[in-house]
This record gives sequence, C-alpha cells and structure tokens, in this order.
Amino acid sequence: MHHTTSQSNRLDHRTRVNNKQLFIWTSVWLLTTALMAFGPKLMWDFDKTFTLIAVVLNLLAGVKMLLVNKAFLNGLDELQRKIHFNAMAVSLGVTMIAGTLYGLLQPAGLIDFSPNPSNLLFVMGISYLVAIAVNNKVYS
Repeated sequence: MHHTTSQSNRLDHRTRVNNKQLFIWTSVWLLTTALMAFGPKLMWDFDKTFTLIAVVLNLLAGVKMLLVNKAFLNGLDELQRKIHFNAMAVSLGVTMIAGTLYGLLQPAGLIDFSPNPSNLLFVMGISYLVAIAVNNKVYS
C-alpha cells in the first residue's frame, strides 16, 4: 500500500513538473510566434536582421516545446498516454480534413478571401481538447 502511494505521489509530482514545463515552453513559442507575426511591421519596420533573429527564436522555441511535449508524454501513465495519443490522432485527422477542404473553398468560388493557414491551429487545438474531454469521459 505504501509502495503504491509513493509511486502515485512520484507520478503526480512528475506530471505537475512536466505540465509546468509544457505551459512555459508553449507560452514562449506563442510569444515568439506573435513576435514573428507582428514584429516586422509594428516593431522594426521590416528590418531583415531583426526578422531573421525572430525566425531563429521561433524555431528554437518550437524545438524546445516539442522536446518538452515528448517528455510530458513519456511521463504519463499508460492510460493518460493512451488518452493523449487518441486525442492527437483525432486532432490530426480533423485538421487534415478541415485543412484540405478549407484550402479548396477559394478555388471553388465559395469564399472571396485567401485561406489563412493559422486558422487551422484553432481547429487543431479545439479538436484536441474535445477529444481529451471525450476520452477522459470514456475511460473514467
């Protein structure tokens, strides 16, 4: 009994640490993405040196976010890992289907504007969160 409680405490601690790291590096990546999106026009008047620095910062933050996400997944127990992998599969499929369709709307004459790929990030995030909620309900 004591052994199981100790393992559970270690898993909880590891999950809290990994969640915090994931939050921090996802936030850093989002900030560097915002810097890349708005910096050239609003902060440094399209100076190529600053833009290249922003690109490098965004890439480095993205790589670190991926590594932290991998550590987060490796730190989960089997059920939590299964829930997240299922949610990732759903999110990938939904985003692929929505992205393909979204890209074909303008050539088909159904929309007048050029599709913005960043809109797919919302589809990906929302489908991932919904899949996590559904999987938690299914496996609870």
